[in-house]
Amino acid sequence: MKLFLSMLLLTASLFGANIDEFASQMGYYRDYDTALLEAQKKNKPIMLVVVGDYCPWCRKFERQTLEKNEVAIYVEDHFIPVIVDRNLDKEHYPPRYHSLRIPTVFFIEPKKQELLFESMGYLKQSEFLETMRGIK
Repeated sequence: MKLFLSMLLLTASLFGANIDEFASQMGYYRDYDTALLEAQKKNKPIMLVVVGDYCPWCRKFERQTLEKNEVAIYVEDHFIPVIVDRNLDKEHYPPRYHSLRIPTVFFIEPKKQELLFESMGYLKQSEFLETMRGIK
C-alpha cells in the first residue's frame, strides 16, 4: 500500500511539474494576481488557461495548440497568459473562473476583470487562433 501511495504521489508531482515546465518554457504566469498587475500595466487582456494535472486533453491542448509558433506568437503579442491547475492552484486565481470542464480558457479584461470570452475543451491550432482573433 505504501508503494502504491508513493507511486501515486510521484505521478501527481510529475504531472504538476509539467504545468510548471510548460509555463516556464512558454512564458506563462502561474499566479493570476501577478498576471493581473502586468495586464493592467500593459493594457492587455488576460488569457487564463485552466487545466488539470491528470488531464490528457489538457496536455494535448498545451502541446498541439498552445506550443505552436503561430499561436505562441499571437498569445505573446495580444495577451498576458496564465496557466493554473484547477485542483492544485485554487488559491492562485479567482473562484468565478473555476471550471468543471478542462481545459478551459478564460479571456479577461484587466481593468474590471470582466469575462470577454470563455473557450472550453481542446481546440486545434486553427480553431484557437480564430477564437483569439475574435477577442476585443
